Amino acid sequence: MLSLVVDVVDPSRRDRGTFIDAIVCDPSSPSSTATAAATSHTDKENLADDANADESGQDSAMGCIFTRVCCEDELMHNHDALLDDMDKAVVLTKTPTGTLPRLSRTATTMLSLEPLASKGGKKRAKSTSNGSSTSSSAVYGGGIPGVALDDSQADSPEYTGAVPGGYTSHNNRLRWGGHSRAGNDPLRRRKENQDSFSVTDCFADDSNATFFAVLDGHGPEGASVSQFVREVYPEQLAAAFRELVIAPKSTGQRPLRRGSVATDVLGETFQLAAQRVSEELTASALDISVSGSTAVGLLVLERDVFVANVGDSRAIVAVFSEADGRYVIRHETKDHKPELPEERQRIEAQNGRVFEWGTCRVWLQDVDMPGLAMSRSFGDSIAKTIGVTSEPAVVFVDRVPVGDKDHPSFAVLASDGVWEFMSSEECLTFVSDCILTAKMTPQQAVDALVTEATERWNMEEDVVDDITAVIVYF
Repeated sequence: MLSLVVDVVDPSRRDRGTFIDAIVCDPSSPSSTATAAATSHTDKENLADDANADESGQDSAMGCIFTRVCCEDELMHNHDALLDDMDKAVVLTKTPTGTLPRLSRTATTMLSLEPLASKGGKKRAKSTSNGSSTSSSAVYGGGIPGVALDDSQADSPEYTGAVPGGYTSHNNRLRWGGHSRAGNDPLRRRKENQDSFSVTDCFADDSNATFFAVLDGHGPEGASVSQFVREVYPEQLAAAFRELVIAPKSTGQRPLRRGSVATDVLGETFQLAAQRVSEELTASALDISVSGSTAVGLLVLERDVFVANVGDSRAIVAVFSEADGRYVIRHETKDHKPELPEERQRIEAQNGRVFEWGTCRVWLQDVDMPGLAMSRSFGDSIAKTIGVTSEPAVVFVDRVPVGDKDHPSFAVLASDGVWEFMSSEECLTFVSDCILTAKMTPQQAVDALVTEATERWNMEEDVVDDITAVIVYF
């Protein structure tokens, strides 16, 4: 008799990435929701017996995939036997439609790097023989909400988004690579990946526009929120871009060239998109009371770069200085932390508290919750009542040098899994060495960066956070 063991996070210990084991319900009842019987790891060998002892008499074969399967006394790492049950899966279902489904623990979108046609005509990016990507395409990376995979699965391109050779933009001006790595719990097992990233080439149907985003979820529904924002944010940003930039520009109402004007217009564009994402997230089926996601985005318009940040994921834009003979940081986003004076002032003005518990966190006035370690995010509806906001900070980086194959300008977008034990200057030096000394492609550089960040976590902690990065060569 088959029974399924799936790793789920204990919400009470989310900050340490701790997992408990659980038995998922029989998927033969499509309307049922996933339920779990928590056990300790020392009782793992008894899970199959516990499942067989179910007095309900129901078949204990499960419809969840990409998890560990117990068959009597054997523990297998093979999902092939369950693939036929995919349509019945409680934890995962595939919805290949153009309309974004409401994501939840029991219904989420399967990811693939293969081209996926949709009603909207959008396809995910695919490397071609000459290294260019498909027009109007998107690349996604990140895990599946509610599922922790073994090493071989967690490190496959389907979940990391890392593809040998990386990608080249449709106009051949940009090259990039991305990598999303699920972290490890204290027992060194891979945990649910709450990070994700998105790259949209030919953004808003403009062959000279590409949008990059890295997202880092937190809380019980963090993975689902991260992936929800990953898919909705580029769509809403493209819609706002058409409304506020393309339409007025076509009628000659407002120019986009001058720096101050560009910053104002694109600032409005990002803010409108963030507002709409928040509205969709609130209207979704997700419980966002204590769950949310960061988002750091980078929009490239020919030689101009716009960086928008919500939360503590970070981006740096670097250029090669001929005078100094080395790379220098042209722009670095500021992490939105509650201890920053301007952030703290806003939170306290709305009756919130900021005090340190391991790190500075945001709390209700009379209750020690939610304890959010950032001052801006998508989701986190409780924290939103006390001054936490999803308003992005937008910066215009004018005329980034493009086209130098020996000294390309570059950008790094990454979750705090990279920045926890690596400063922006250390990251600059690391990526510079990848380019100048090792002659790495963007994909090779981002793979090396994720490996370096993982090693630093292993040296400093008994857990490893989710680590996600995108590196772009201009």
